[in-house]
Order: sequence, then structure tokens, then C-alpha cells
Amino acid sequence: MPAAQLCDSRSAAAYGSPPDDRVRGAIAIRRALLGPVRGSRGERSARACRVIYADPRDMSAPRFIARTHHGEPTALEERVDGIPRIFSSERVHVWGSEHCIAIGDRGCLIGHLFTRTRASRRVSSLSQSEVEAILASRGASLMRDYWGGYVAFLHIPAGITRIIRDPSGMLPVYWRRTDDEFALAAELGRPPFGRSDGLRVDPDALAVYLSSPHFAGQQTCLVGVSELLPGYALDLVAQQAIETCLWSPWDHIGAGTADPADAALELRQTVNDAVRSWGECFQSILLGMSGGLDSTIVAAGLAAGAANAHGVTMYGPDPGGDERPFATMAAEAFGIALTAEGYGDCPVDLAKPIVEGSPRPFLAHYVQPIAQVRDRMCREEGIDAFFSGNGGDNVFCSLNSVTPIVDRILARSRPRSIAATIRDIARLTNADIFTIGRSVVARLARRSRGESSINQTFLDPARLADAFERVTPHPWLEPRHEVLPGANAHVRMLRRALGNDGFHSRAAYPPSIAPLLSQPIVELCLKVPSWTWVSGGVDRALARKAFRGVIPDALLDRRGGGGPSGFVDRLYRQNEAMVLDELRSGFLQDHGIIAAAEIPDHARSGGGQHPLHPQRLLALLAADTWARHWEDG
Repeated sequence: MPAAQLCDSRSAAAYGSPPDDRVRGAIAIRRALLGPVRGSRGERSARACRVIYADPRDMSAPRFIARTHHGEPTALEERVDGIPRIFSSERVHVWGSEHCIAIGDRGCLIGHLFTRTRASRRVSSLSQSEVEAILASRGASLMRDYWGGYVAFLHIPAGITRIIRDPSGMLPVYWRRTDDEFALAAELGRPPFGRSDGLRVDPDALAVYLSSPHFAGQQTCLVGVSELLPGYALDLVAQQAIETCLWSPWDHIGAGTADPADAALELRQTVNDAVRSWGECFQSILLGMSGGLDSTIVAAGLAAGAANAHGVTMYGPDPGGDERPFATMAAEAFGIALTAEGYGDCPVDLAKPIVEGSPRPFLAHYVQPIAQVRDRMCREEGIDAFFSGNGGDNVFCSLNSVTPIVDRILARSRPRSIAATIRDIARLTNADIFTIGRSVVARLARRSRGESSINQTFLDPARLADAFERVTPHPWLEPRHEVLPGANAHVRMLRRALGNDGFHSRAAYPPSIAPLLSQPIVELCLKVPSWTWVSGGVDRALARKAFRGVIPDALLDRRGGGGPSGFVDRLYRQNEAMVLDELRSGFLQDHGIIAAAEIPDHARSGGGQHPLHPQRLLALLAADTWARHWEDG
């Protein structure tokens, strides 16, 4: 029997013999969504045409396409891009995959939803009282009473369609205005968000993205295409699209558990519950493993549940990029079969976009080998979800600055506590007391200003300054003066963790899950003061403490890690002439984004070059190739 079944005019029993609770759940959803329509034409309730009930085990990535409309459609497709119509109201039609939950007769939710109980429970249907609470709160109770990775469509009074994206951002929501209507989808590169739909690159947004990838808010690098931010609602009313914040990280900053042992226990339980809950949604999981803290914590959580996990680690040509010994140690600790693949064993095509259907260019070419390995393992192992430790550094507040000391001072901690945090920072950064002191004074002096990291290398400064005037910053980047600097830094780190929607087509590949970005984990970690995260002179200290005795000490005490930089450097050296030639005559040059005079010539690009220049030049080429892909459509 398929992983999920379509419920229309036939009973669920027609598909076989699923457990009784699943039959009852499917029939309840069908009755809720296909019930009688009451009221006049202008006042009648929203109604779904057909619905797929959520199966406890999923085999594909959640996706959807939605379109608004005016009046009665004369001909309405039952399937769009291979997915059935699951909901219709007087304002919007939604086509979606099997990951659907009915919200009475007033809406639907696509994706994965879990209860806030401990242990969390996968939600496949909603009771009448739960539906009423969601509708009464205009969807806000979804973020209070549940968590997961989802988008919800609600038909609310006054002819408003509300679209809600959960705080983790695991299911993308892109939208654009088409004539007098709106179109929404979970991925680009396919109608109504394909190259043939007239989408073009926004040079200003692209310039800003290349200097500060996490600066922009809803604006993408494609003209007219916006992203609904995590934790936000989009209200479509008449010809307007109005965004409303339903969840903000600022609302969860506060005093956490005071006792370190209790805080560590609460963190371990919360992480394990979230990872287990995600793991139980899938039959076979492929986990990216490096032997680092974050991916190993995910491995521990999967081992605590019933998930069937496979591991994969990628290694580079240099010793610093080979983490196989650590990944092997983690895999053996949790009974996970591990596959090791070399970046250099997979071909890289510099003439193709790293990811074609993305609203912003992927800038790291090592993604291509990872995608090829995933593709092969999907075929060989039957993988139905890609898991990773992505976002762990950000959620666990990996600081490497004097900010925790500044927080201690501003919080008026006892001198003994301030001195302890100074020692922690000295051990963490290997800085002497005088350097630390100067940095603390400087940090206190500029507390009123936010911090930003802008990379202008090879970009035209004047063009870049002009572009920044045309791009609206992400709302999380505006510092809050009522909270400590460490909290501001933590929220900025969370912003950097979001926006990686995976690099596979959702129509053909399993979903990418980053369980450490789950809402309960994020909310809990935001309550932890910055000095707790550096306690003992190590980064992510509370996470290390939480999993002491679960993860081998050799991995918990590991400092630093490898990466693909050696592979990237070799890739550049092998293709240097092509990279430089393309940049001097490509999209970025034509639109004045790069300063052509600053691009090195062949003679100067050898040993005297800055060590990060190869990586930067390849990233610019990736952006150029992505832009030409959209412009040539």
C-alpha cells in the first residue's frame, strides 16, 4: 500500500486495510472537508475538494502550489504539476502532496505537525475543539500549541486568506503577484515560478546577497518573488498582501533554568524528543555526519528512537578536510552504517548553477558532489529523508567573542561571576587579559549599534551602497536595546541558520530536515544566557554538558573541525582561467556588481593571492552562472 492514500468519494477501506485509527482519521478529514456548504454565495464556508491524509511514514517532500482567484472558476485543474487539489475556498485553491491535515472546513495544513506534549506526538488529524482554537486565534495557536515544519492555509472572515509558515522555516513559502492574482509555491523552477513565467534577476538584491547573504528579509534575488518569513502570516485580501509576525525570537528571550544540571537535562530531553519525533516520520534516513558536535547530537537522538539511519561523510584531499575517523567514531557509537565519499570523486560542472530552482544562488560548489552522493544513496538505500546537524552552531549560540563578559557586566553579576566568565573567554579565544579588556571596553562603547558582516571583496563599493538602499533588511537584524548584547547576537545567528531550503527538487527527492532548528529547541536555547554557552571555556558548553555520558568524550571534547576548503582550492586552481574569463564578461560585470579592475590576472593569482580569494571567486562565478540561467530562460 502506498505511504499515503487519496481520499475522495471512496472510503479509505477501498485501498486496503490500514489500522482502524488511520481509517477513522481519514474518514473524519474527508467529512470535515467535503461537508455541506452553507450560506449565500458571498458568505459560504471554505471547502476542500479532496484531501490526502497524513501517513505516519512519509516518502516524499511536502510541497504545494496555491493560486488566488476572483469569482467562480469555469475550469479548474484537479492536478497541477502532478499533485492533486486538496483545498478550495471562495478566494484560493491549493494543490498539495500527501502531507495534508484538514483544519475543519476552513483550511488545511501541509507538512509535519507535532504536539507540544512530552513526548511529542505526530498530528494526522485535528479535533473540533482544536480546529476552533486555531480559527479563533486566526492561526496563532498553531505556534503556541504545536510545532513542526508546515504551511497552513486558512479562510478567515472578511474574505481574507491567511497563509502561515512555521518558525523553523523547514517548508519554504514563495509568493508573487500575477496580474490581479497571487501565486504561491514551496519551490521555484517550476510553474508558476519557472523561467518561462518571465522571472528575472534583481541585480540590486543579488549585489546585497553577495556582500551579506543574510541581510535581506522577504526579498529574494528574483524580481517580484518574495519569501514568507518563518513565524509570519501572509494575509491576502482584495489586491493586497499583508505580512504579520506571529512568532518572534525576541518573545522567547528570558531567564531559563537557573541550575546548570537542570538546564542540561531539559536541553537533552527537548533535543531528543524533537529528533525522535522527526525520525519516526520516515522509514529510512540519510544523516550527514562529520563527527562534530551537532551532527553527533542528531545521531544520538535518532538512536534513542526507532529510526533506521544511514550515515554519510564527505572528505577532501587535504588532512584538514578528512573527518572520517571522527565520523566513524560517532557512527559506531550509535550503530549507524557509515559511507565515506570523497569530494573529488564526483565531477563538478562550473558552467551549471549549483542549484537551478533557487530564489538566491547557492555559492558553494562542494554542494554538487554532496547532491550526487545523495542521489546515488537514494537509489541504493531507499532513503526518504536527508537529516543534518545544520543550524546547531547557531541554535547552541557558538560565540567566540567577549560578548558574554559584556552581558555579565550589564546584568550586574557578582564580581566572582564576571571573573569566571573572563577566564572562560580567555580559554576559549586564547587571548590575554589585556586584549580581552580592550575588547570589552570597545564593545561597551558601541552597544547602541548593531553589528554586521559585509564582504565587499571584488564588488563595486558605489554600486553596492546604492543596492543596499533598495533592499529591506530582515526584521531580526535590528538590535533590541532592552535585551543584552548576547541575545542580539544569538538572534542574528538564528537568522543565519535559516534560508537553506535544501538543494534537491521537492518533486523528485526526499525532504531535507534540520531537526536542531525545531521550534521547541530554539525557544529553549533563547532563554539561556550567553555566559552559560561558554562555561568552562568551550563553545556550546550547555549542549556538551547535556550529552555528556551519551556521546563519547573524544567527540564532545573535540575542538574545531574540518571542511571542504582544500577541495575548493584545488577546484579553483584547476579551472582558474575559465573562472576569471567568465567573471570578466558575465552578468555581474554587465550590471556593474563586480569591480572588474579588482579581479586578479593569471600572473597574480598564484602563491601571492589571499587564501580566501579562490573561494570568493568561485562563489562569484556560481552567482553569475545562476543569474545567466534565469536570464536565458
